[in-house]
Amino acid sequence: MAPSVRKLVSKAVGKVKQTRQTLTPDNLTKFIDSRFGFTNTMLRPAPSYSLNPFYWLGALAIMAFGIQVVTGFLMLLYYVPTPAQAYASTILIMQSVPFGELIETVHLYGAYAMILLTFLHLMRGYFASAQKKPRELMWVTGMIMGIVTLMMGLTGYLLPWTVVSKSATDVSISMIGLLPPQLAGIVTYLAAGNTGNTAELTRFFDLHVLILPAVLILLFAGKMYMFEMHGASEPPTGLKGEVTYHQWFPGVLSYLLMIGAVFFGLLLAASVLFPLSLPPEYSVAAAASYTARPDWYFIALYQLLKLGMFAGVHEPDAMAFVTVGLVLAIILPFVDRNQRKNPLQRPVYSTLGLVFIVELVWLTVWGYLTPGQDIPIPQSIAGLAIPALITIGAVWIIWRRRHARTPGLALQSTADQKSGGSLMRVMRTPFKVPALTGSFVVLLLVGSIAFASFVNTFSAIQSEVGIFLFSLATLVGSFAFMALIVKRLVRINERARQA
Repeated sequence: MAPSVRKLVSKAVGKVKQTRQTLTPDNLTKFIDSRFGFTNTMLRPAPSYSLNPFYWLGALAIMAFGIQVVTGFLMLLYYVPTPAQAYASTILIMQSVPFGELIETVHLYGAYAMILLTFLHLMRGYFASAQKKPRELMWVTGMIMGIVTLMMGLTGYLLPWTVVSKSATDVSISMIGLLPPQLAGIVTYLAAGNTGNTAELTRFFDLHVLILPAVLILLFAGKMYMFEMHGASEPPTGLKGEVTYHQWFPGVLSYLLMIGAVFFGLLLAASVLFPLSLPPEYSVAAAASYTARPDWYFIALYQLLKLGMFAGVHEPDAMAFVTVGLVLAIILPFVDRNQRKNPLQRPVYSTLGLVFIVELVWLTVWGYLTPGQDIPIPQSIAGLAIPALITIGAVWIIWRRRHARTPGLALQSTADQKSGGSLMRVMRTPFKVPALTGSFVVLLLVGSIAFASFVNTFSAIQSEVGIFLFSLATLVGSFAFMALIVKRLVRINERARQA
C-alpha cells in the first residue's frame, strides 16, 4: 500500500475514533441540553424517593389523556356526530380506515386506563396524606380533575351510538336527575339538553371533544404549577437517610419515558389481544330487549340505588348522601388538620379509606352479578355491612398487633400528652384527635337522620317494616359507635392526665 493511501486510511480511522468518542450518551445529552435548555426550565430536580411508579400514577393518567387526544383526533376525521350517522361512521372507521379497529380499541382502553389511574392516584394521595399543608389546593384540584375524567368517560361512551352506550348513558342521566333539585335540573340540561337524541348527542360530543379536555388541561396546568412550587410530598413514614436529587433532564425524563413506554406497551398489547367488538346500533326496539346499566365506573353508584333502603322514593336521598360524601372528599385537607402522615398512626382515616375501596369494588361486582335487579332490604344491609365489618375487623387486628410491637404508633404524642393543664387537656382532646371527633360528628348526623326516619315510619310500620328496622338498626349502631368514641377520648385524656 502506498504511503499516501496509508496516510488517508489512518486519517479516516482517526476521524471515526474521534466521532465515536464524541457521540457518547453524555456528550449527546449535553448537546441537546445546550440547544434546548431543558435544565433551565421551571421543572425542579426530583428527590430519589419519588423515583417510584406509585409517585407517577398521575403522570401516567396524563399520558393516557395524551393518547386519547391523538386517537380521538384520528377518529374525528371520519366520525359524524348525528344519531343517523354516528354508528355508521364508527363502523367505517373500524372496517375501512387503516388500523381503525386498533385506534378505536386503544381509545376505549386508554379511557378506562385514565379513569383507573386517576382513582389509584387519588387513593395513593389519600393514604400517603399528600393533601397535607401546603398541598391542600393540589388535592382539591386533583379531585376536580377526577370528576372531569369521569365526565369525559361518560360523554365519550355515548358517541358510537350503540344500544349498550345509549342505554348506559340514559341510566347515567337518570341518576344525575336524582341529585339535589338545585343541581339536577342545571346539570341534566347542560349535559343532555331537552330536545331529544340529536341535542343529547351534540351536547355530549361538544363536551367530550372541546369543553372537558380544555377544562382538564387548565386544571393540569394549575396543578403542575403548584407541584413545582411545593415538590413531591415526602413518604408518609418519613425520610430515611440523606436525600439525593436528580435533574429533570435527562434522569427524571428518562425514568418517565421508561414507565410510560411500559404503560403504552401494555395498553397496545391489550388492544391487540382483545379488540373492540361493537354492539348493535341503538334503536328503541333493541333497547327494549337490553338490560340497561351504566359503564363499569358508575356501576357501584347504580347498584347503591338498587338497594332496598334506597330504591324508589328514597333514591334522591341516596344521591344527596353521595353528593355530601363527594364534597367532604374534596375539602378533606381542610377537615383533616392532623399533621401525621403515617397511615399506621391514622387508623380511623386508613380504615375509612379501605372500607371505601372494598365497598366500591364489592358494589361494582355485585352490580354485574345482579343486572337490573332490585335488592331486598335484608340482603342490602348484609351486602353493605359484611364487607365493611370484615375490613374494619382486619384493620383493627393488624393495627393492634403492629401497635403492640411499636408503641411509638400511639395516637397521642408525648408532647401532646404533657401540654397544658388538666381542664385544657380535656378541652383539647377532641381537637388533638380530629379523626375521632369527625367520626363522632358524622355518626351524630347519621343517627339523627335515622331517628327522623324511625319516627316517620313508626306510624306505617306494617307497610314500611324494612325501612323501620333499618332505621332502628342504624340509630342503635350509630349511638353505640358514638359511645365508643367518647370512651376512647376519655381514655386518651386520662393517659394525658397521668403522664
